[in-house]
Amino acid sequence: MTTSPRNSCQLFTICAILALFFVLPAPEPAHARPKNLEQLAAVTKGLIQTSVGYGAIPALYRPRYDRVQDADLNMGRDEPVFVVMLPNGPHIYPQYIMAWHQVVNEVIDDVAYAITYCPVTGTLMAYNASMQGINLIFDLEGRLYDGNSVLIDRNSGSLWLQETGMAFDGPLLGRGMPMLPVFWTKWGHASRVFPGARVLALPPGNRPYGRDPYGSYMKNGTYYDNDILVYPIQRLDKRFPKKTPMLCLERDNFLLAVDIAYVKKRGAVNFFLGPSALLAAYDQKLDVVRIFERNIWAEPFLFVSQYGRLVDLATRSIWDPATGKALEGNMQGASMKQLYGCYSMWFAWASMNPETFVIPGPGEVPADLLRLTPPGVGNSAVQQQ
Repeated sequence: MTTSPRNSCQLFTICAILALFFVLPAPEPAHARPKNLEQLAAVTKGLIQTSVGYGAIPALYRPRYDRVQDADLNMGRDEPVFVVMLPNGPHIYPQYIMAWHQVVNEVIDDVAYAITYCPVTGTLMAYNASMQGINLIFDLEGRLYDGNSVLIDRNSGSLWLQETGMAFDGPLLGRGMPMLPVFWTKWGHASRVFPGARVLALPPGNRPYGRDPYGSYMKNGTYYDNDILVYPIQRLDKRFPKKTPMLCLERDNFLLAVDIAYVKKRGAVNFFLGPSALLAAYDQKLDVVRIFERNIWAEPFLFVSQYGRLVDLATRSIWDPATGKALEGNMQGASMKQLYGCYSMWFAWASMNPETFVIPGPGEVPADLLRLTPPGVGNSAVQQQ
């Protein structure tokens, strides 16, 4: 019996998926809960059918990119954009394009990456989608869980939660994809900070890209900032308004959601997440909030924002909120490790992650410990930590 080239290709794909399922080591840490198969099964039971069927929102595969100077001709400075740090440099994805596609599949040096955005929950995630040499390609499946998009990979037909990067049904059940650093900002900031970035170009077709089907982040009173939930969720946490934009992450099995607007107003927020001493700092150049470990040489430093500069209380050195490095002062050359997370509306993150610590919240260092002292005077605030 002979096998046609087409059947041989199909057989190879099936064998590759089976090999992936049986011989892969435990999944790499993804930004993912649930913790066990029982919780994954609960996701399947909680899926909500929508009017959007499979294929109605087409994912992009290796799309065309423009240069920043060319894209600038059609972009307003306040247009929301997503910056993804890929191995060949930063890529910028305009939100008004992503709202119509939600998934961009990229391949760089034979490694697959999935850039994903869910407009309903405001969730921005990017993943390394290569597993044991198999490059996964993703589409929108059509259903939602807690308002969050369900993805399906073309390779195995497994179902994945967009927010967690974890397969909850299918041959790849329980597998997780490693995250990539992402930033949600505005075109004016992104184009200045990353002038050499690749910018997602308008795909071919007749979709009305100038009109966001969900509203607008540049206007008040649309879906993105009102109090209306279109789809049901498992639980509602009332600590913040439902659609508060949050920077969320997982650290040493602790979950965290940071109110982005709160940190931008304060400039710097010192807090603890379990045993970890962390800092949320406002990077004005990119107009984003960044999270750092604030242990400097095994000692937790405290930071304040003074006249737009990030200053530590112990030495009054000046630090770069974009990199976590000390630029001037006695600490020059020291650096803090940066932690990366995802962006999500509060209602979606809190429903899926009810045990989340929040900022502002009880882990925040009290304001009376954050007073600058004259140079050479011992800093009691640091000593108390």
